[in-house]
Amino acid sequence: MTVNTAKPRLNICITCRASADANGATDSRETDQPRERDGKMLYDALSHEMATHTDPASFDIVPVECLSNCKSGCSVALSAAGKWGYVYGNLTIKDHAADILKLAEAYAHTETGLVAWRERPETVRRNVIARIPPIGV
Repeated sequence: MTVNTAKPRLNICITCRASADANGATDSRETDQPRERDGKMLYDALSHEMATHTDPASFDIVPVECLSNCKSGCSVALSAAGKWGYVYGNLTIKDHAADILKLAEAYAHTETGLVAWRERPETVRRNVIARIPPIGV
């Protein structure tokens, strides 16, 4: 029997742009000056936060190119061998950064990848875009 020792992953889309606000504008789309993508800024912020406040042994943080969730702003995906996966969207540094790391930590400590609704940080509970079944289960 082979045991997979790979850590769960918090995949962060670095090509995402922030979702439009109620007026249809975003900081990154409504400027004449090119600037770093919102997803890359989210990745940088979470990487920094993780390096200083989160147990680095429980999950890896990975930059990825496009999660194909462009209409839902900044997106992340949680994945691990043998576990259910999740895609979360409409995320911002200001409103969600700390809770994304808490969610990833909770996910890493589950056997199946299913984090109970009440155990998910409140700010990200309603941001689930998709739940993906594990392969081979």
